[in-house]
Amino acid sequence: MPGNPAPPRRPRPRRRQQYAVAALVCAALTVPLSLSTANAAPEASAGKKPTKPQAAAPRWKLLHSEDFAKPLDPGHTPWTKETYDHPFDTIMEDNGQWYHNDYGDDWDAAFNSFDTYRKDFKVGEDGWLTASLSARDADKDGTIENEPTITNGTEAGRSVAEMKVPNLTGGAILRPTKALPDRYRIEYHLKTINFGGKRGGTIDYDDKINGYTKDGCKTQHPWGEGSNSPGWEGDASAPYCEWQDVREGPYGYNGFHYLGIVDFADPAPRNNHFWHYRRKALMDGFYVHPDRAATGGGGRVCDPATNTYLDYKDSNFNTVNMWINGLPNWTPGKGGLTGNSQWFMTSCSGGVAENQLSSAAELQPELMPNQDYTFAIERDATGYTLEATGNFARGGKRTLRFHRNFVVNNVPIWHYNVKASEYDGAYNNTLVQNDNNGSASWPDQWPKGSAYPDYFVIGDLYTNVYEGDASVTDIKLYVPK
Repeated sequence: MPGNPAPPRRPRPRRRQQYAVAALVCAALTVPLSLSTANAAPEASAGKKPTKPQAAAPRWKLLHSEDFAKPLDPGHTPWTKETYDHPFDTIMEDNGQWYHNDYGDDWDAAFNSFDTYRKDFKVGEDGWLTASLSARDADKDGTIENEPTITNGTEAGRSVAEMKVPNLTGGAILRPTKALPDRYRIEYHLKTINFGGKRGGTIDYDDKINGYTKDGCKTQHPWGEGSNSPGWEGDASAPYCEWQDVREGPYGYNGFHYLGIVDFADPAPRNNHFWHYRRKALMDGFYVHPDRAATGGGGRVCDPATNTYLDYKDSNFNTVNMWINGLPNWTPGKGGLTGNSQWFMTSCSGGVAENQLSSAAELQPELMPNQDYTFAIERDATGYTLEATGNFARGGKRTLRFHRNFVVNNVPIWHYNVKASEYDGAYNNTLVQNDNNGSASWPDQWPKGSAYPDYFVIGDLYTNVYEGDASVTDIKLYVPK
């Protein structure tokens, strides 16, 4: 989902600089080995159309490919209980200090009221892919409820990996086992998607609400939006059902990460707020409930055929967001959360990245699996290119392709440097929290000499939001010829 799940009334980051992006919108996707379209365009000022691209895209050679024809997890990898002995960070990791400093001891009790289990297994030639899953034991009796899975399947005569998350407390993703090369193209086909959005004009289908089953409560517990955020009382001692509802209401949404690039090794499903501080670039689906859309919480949607915007509430709710992360809010207020600024690219803006929730297109899940969608991200010497191809609502069959340089108008893509030599420390800063139940500072959030190799993610990364199933195939990694 777009990194900040809050409705418009949530306080916005203080940094309000204009980001700009150079973009290219193509009419059709060609085979990567013969790509001749430009993928590095000159920088454009905000609000202006990008000028004609000047640099030709590299020619690619295939490094890895996986079609999921071979059995997945033949050794039946066991689940292991998460102890957090090796956390990704101390900020908004599942047991991060941020939550305690906001909510206090009651949050610790809420977090410790259940157990989390993990499972990773290798996939593909030489295990170049890893399937990573997360599940919850809600009553700590040693039995996982609603186990998520990644298994073999078939869709429209093609072998696929079926990703199933039967409850929002689980997660399932595919990622590379090792860091991506400095320059690459990663792509795959999305064959089916059922994580919310409308079917036949309604979010109520298959006895579900926006992709969620109707049984019981479904809330963000224990990782709320912050004690000062709307949608709940902000009391961490409240029972599960009194936290922010994700199935309907002003915080109702479902979603799926079509393809993203993150800044740390071995990514695995975690709480949704953790990911707001970890992404570089992302294409995702943000399927909000009509309650949220009615308040403007879905943003706007581009019609790529006419390059005009419509309000989210007038769309089919099956959106494709194509965006990059910028610098974070270094000093959020009490009862709030930190997170990176978000900049969305569409053909309606001429490819210029704008600090306003804007979807580039709408999927048509009813056409799947006989028609599918291809998602791809490239990294070259100058920046990232995001690409989505398929038969879009309103837009028809086309490719949407946008390139964004690493730094535009002195504003960077977050942690873009995969090597220390690519960055001089210009954007280093300290993250500061002064909250209701504690304070903390995390210095050197982007120091000189740092490096953040790229890892891609596909699937449901969130363990307190998102529920449904999807199938993918033909994940391919290319490197320059």
